[in-house]
Amino acid sequence: MKKSLILAIAIMAMALPTIASPVVTSNTTNGGSTAITTPDAGVSGLKPGYNDTYYTHYKTITGYKSNGRWGFYSENGRINLPPMYTEIEGLNYNYIKVAINGLWGVIDTNGNQIIPTKYDDIDAMNHDLFKVKFNSKYGVINKNGTIIVNASYDDVDELSSNYFSIEENSRKGLITAGGKVIIKPEYDDIETLGNDYFKVESYDRWGVVDLNGKVLIAPKYDKIETARGNYFKVKHNGKWGAVDAKGSEVVPIKYGPLQVNKYIKALY
Repeated sequence: MKKSLILAIAIMAMALPTIASPVVTSNTTNGGSTAITTPDAGVSGLKPGYNDTYYTHYKTITGYKSNGRWGFYSENGRINLPPMYTEIEGLNYNYIKVAINGLWGVIDTNGNQIIPTKYDDIDAMNHDLFKVKFNSKYGVINKNGTIIVNASYDDVDELSSNYFSIEENSRKGLITAGGKVIIKPEYDDIETLGNDYFKVESYDRWGVVDLNGKVLIAPKYDKIETARGNYFKVKHNGKWGAVDAKGSEVVPIKYGPLQVNKYIKALY
């Protein structure tokens, strides 16, 4: 019986994957310490380990917690950041959000400090951009720390790589990556509408503006969708039709949505 048990344990041990990792010491719940040699498997996010230790994997970087602080290392020993961060959070497969005493920055998966820990909060956007909170206001910076949109708004959202919606007093406007305000915050919402237009909402009605902020169609429709080219499918009082970029009706607003699609195709 004893030999069978020893043999079973030996087989189980051989079946376990081996991970070549540096040995890191972490606090345990009983005040002692234990050697960490096999991090939990995982691709992203925080994974609870044993005792006071947690792990996060991003490509070749692993985070570990020791004495209430986070550090990072790689299995090949190329990355070895001592435990100095009070909080960490995964942003995506390229960047990790790190904090020291409540102030956030960003490191990449090579262990490089991309953005210093000086912001109230940070979130990843597309195109290697980051939404930052500073003194209770929001702005946008790139991966080099260059300011794209000053942190002076109640909220900021990315619409494309060059355009962002800005919010003040629950009203939204439009600003470029160069900081030029195209539309002052005066709408309830702003969304992209194809590559060349934005749709704007005011009191539950939608209209269309161009990339320069010029109002092409005043907010008066229940819904607006991209059709083809310079034509838009619009809904009003339960019926659908189509208008062009000048706001002229090219398909009367009296059809179902599928019929409108057929008429718009006939315009080409």
